[in-house]
Amino acid sequence: AHDDFVARGDDEIIMSYHHLLSRLRPLRASAILFTNIVSACSGFCLHHQPHHMSFQRQLMYHQGVSSYAPITMYNRDLSVAAERKHEFVDDGNIIPAVRSSLRDDLIQPHIDTISAKASDSSQDSSTVVLLLAVSGGSDSVALFYAVNALLRKTNDDLTHQTTTCLNLDSDSDDEVKEFQCELHVAHFNHEQRGDNSDKDEAFVQRLCAERDIPFHNYFWSDEESSSSNVEQCDENAMSSVSFTQDIARKWRQRKLRDLLSDLVLQTNSTKCDTNNRWGAILTAHHGDDSDETILLKLLRGSHLSNLRGIEARSEKFGLTTHLSPSTSCVGYFAKPMLQLRKNDITKFLESNALEWREDKSNATNKYKRNKVRNELIPLMRELAGGEQALQKRFNNIEQQSRAISKDLKERASSYLASMPSQSEFWLPRDEIDIVCEEAFHIWASKVTDRKLQLSYDQINRIKFQVKSYPGRLKWIIDVGGLWRVQRNGSVLTLLHDNECVSETLPWYIVETKAVQFDVNDQEDNDTELFASIPQTLEKSALTIKRVKDVGNVMFLPHWRKGRSPIKIKELLRGQKIPLHLRDETLVLCISTEDSEEIVAVYIHDSDTNNVGKWIIQSYFHPTKGSSVTKIKLAKS
Repeated sequence: AHDDFVARGDDEIIMSYHHLLSRLRPLRASAILFTNIVSACSGFCLHHQPHHMSFQRQLMYHQGVSSYAPITMYNRDLSVAAERKHEFVDDGNIIPAVRSSLRDDLIQPHIDTISAKASDSSQDSSTVVLLLAVSGGSDSVALFYAVNALLRKTNDDLTHQTTTCLNLDSDSDDEVKEFQCELHVAHFNHEQRGDNSDKDEAFVQRLCAERDIPFHNYFWSDEESSSSNVEQCDENAMSSVSFTQDIARKWRQRKLRDLLSDLVLQTNSTKCDTNNRWGAILTAHHGDDSDETILLKLLRGSHLSNLRGIEARSEKFGLTTHLSPSTSCVGYFAKPMLQLRKNDITKFLESNALEWREDKSNATNKYKRNKVRNELIPLMRELAGGEQALQKRFNNIEQQSRAISKDLKERASSYLASMPSQSEFWLPRDEIDIVCEEAFHIWASKVTDRKLQLSYDQINRIKFQVKSYPGRLKWIIDVGGLWRVQRNGSVLTLLHDNECVSETLPWYIVETKAVQFDVNDQEDNDTELFASIPQTLEKSALTIKRVKDVGNVMFLPHWRKGRSPIKIKELLRGQKIPLHLRDETLVLCISTEDSEEIVAVYIHDSDTNNVGKWIIQSYFHPTKGSSVTKIKLAKS
């Protein structure tokens, strides 16, 4: 067989090799011996080693072998088991694109964010946990091979430990070139396609076993059976009746976040420094997926400021477990293949004879995204004048949308900061313009912890109600999903399932201004409050909340100045506030991006029923003749 192989010309070499290997497949030992003999043929290795490596991988798959020790008869460096990153045929630059995105969109921005809080030495010892979501399809398999091609393992002779680093290959001295990492793979068996679902799972598990990568698997039936223990109001509760793409997506995201939390925090179950361990969930979304997202948003009626594709990195989210309910560790969702097209990914796999699993449901038009992919985009490509022309249109739409979004958010944030209180939305005195619309959208999302995302049509209904009936100062509009918007005078609040989300508090802030303080100004006056708020905080949002919203935090009343602060509920007990009313006590807060400071606590006098007093925290307590902030309050 070897003589027959080497006697053929270079043009026939691959066909001959494939033919001979197929004859030897029933004899695994002989086939492995043959492939390693071929490794020593310099002519073959120089020109065709990537194909040769792929065929040996296929040989192992067909024999059902999850791991093996290759027989290296000649130069060990030529062993097919090496799978060095430069041995892939990568005409579409898949691996460089993934490397560039991991470096520029994920790791370098994270380092830049923490650079002010961490020394260089702590950054050098930082470790990122990469959690790859691998379905077995072509996209996730290509990402799997690309990330693996960027890994470099080193052994410490003293500790006998293996360290894995991500080679980022940066030419800039200011950018990170290598980053310590841990690699894990997660797979979700949705159990919707019979044996094919199980075969997908087995395929991904085999890929991981061959490279000694930890494999984590989840079954839809396990989640479905446990859904009866989840409250119906939980948006992540699984339906025990039907499987939907949206419910499955939320299930996967929740499981991935939980798993990432466990992996990042496993070595420091009590406390973990953000600079030492953090994580990222990698998914294989590509450029075609991003184009589909733009079209789906357009079909759903998204706002012009939101007509953009998939982001390369999400906002950071906190990582917690039941053992570590409060940590500084963070994670991200990252998509390092957005600069690639589907055709490039498929070509990469085919050029290297890499296997993947094909989900036949992707070719059907059962789901809206499939119909956009299979019918709408090909038609648009034809009408636009080709792939490049259509891609330019998508890029232009996305650039314009991002510019509109940036401008609107800046002006909407200024509007929100100018409101007397953040617990309810204050309507403008004039007409509701596009900035006010954006501000209301941001506010509604914030106060509901992103549970309510108002559409443009819903905001238009509210705008029409305000404009058409200016004399009606009290009304309620149903905006769907058990959510209702309630008007009470000049403010809007949100209700959900008969429970007020942004409740109207007994007090609200009317105005604030800088004045000279006179010690007599604050006597027996609970509608005007004087506080020595630092100049850097004067423009920050003042809010009125309840003790139950801020927690039993430390508080230092002005008469205890110079002594240790006490818990706020201890103060309330000393002020004879009944136990059942302490959580409902009002506090005036200053909120910044990093913290929340309590300025004063309102002590209600139950004997007089209406009259009470504000107790100011020591370091906000004014002194005579000083420049202070006058806060005018009113009762609802």
